[in-house]
Amino acid sequence: VWMEEHEGRRVNQVRVEQAMEVSPDILASSCPFCLTMFEDGVKGKGVADKLKTRDIAELVTDALT
Repeated sequence: VWMEEHEGRRVNQVRVEQAMEVSPDILASSCPFCLTMFEDGVKGKGVADKLKTRDIAELVTDALT
């Protein structure tokens, strides 16, 4: 579906590093592709115990129930 990087840093790990600079508990997205990218980046950086990935729809559902 998408092309892997062959040079430089992986964009998913760069985005997770950027997010980690502000110490979030949750990294959320409404885009399925972006959510997959974030999940892979969180796992790749080894921070799954510190940073959860969620779809925004899940957060809305949790808030309404």
